[in-house]
Order: sequence, then structure tokens, then C-alpha cells
Amino acid sequence: MYRKQHKKDIAQEAVKKRRRTTKKPYSRSIAGATLEVIQRSEKSEVRDAAREAALREIKERIKKTKDEKKAEVVAKQQKTQGKGNVPKGGAPKGPKLGGGGGKR
Repeated sequence: MYRKQHKKDIAQEAVKKRRRTTKKPYSRSIAGATLEVIQRSEKSEVRDAAREAALREIKERIKKTKDEKKAEVVAKQQKTQGKGNVPKGGAPKGPKLGGGGGKR
């Protein structure tokens, strides 16, 4: 506690905080061919197919979440309709028990 208050060992803490960023494996060039050459040689059909697949996946995910929300709303509505048929404050079914009350 004393060392922290009086700012001892600050240089060591600064060294600890530094972190190196990692390189993404797909952004590197491969075996002498630069990344630009690899991307240029890639056919447009392959790129279009990859883009369409990604869009299809996103659309399916959105549709799935919408369907789940719709199902939740329908389930809530059915629950409230089932409860709505029961009348509130109905007559008691039996006599009240409690010892009579009143004066002694």
C-alpha cells in the first residue's frame, strides 16, 4: 500500500500494460504472392457466391428472431384470454371460519 501511494514501481507496471496486437491470418500474403495479387486472381463468381451466402445467413437469422418474437406474443395472448374467462370476485364457496369475533 505504501509503495502504491508513493508511486514506487511505476516503470514495471507500465511495461506490464503494453500488449502487442495480433495479426489476422487471412490478411497475410502467402508464399511470395502478395495479398493484392491473391485478391485480384480470385474470380468474381467466387466473391459473389460468398457475399450471397453471407446475406442469406443474415436474412435467415433475422427471420428466425422475428418468428420467435411472434410466437411469444401469440403465447402471451393465449394466456391472457384463458385468464379472462374466469370472473373476478366470485361468491365464496363455503362458510367463513374464524371463531365468531364480537364481544366477550
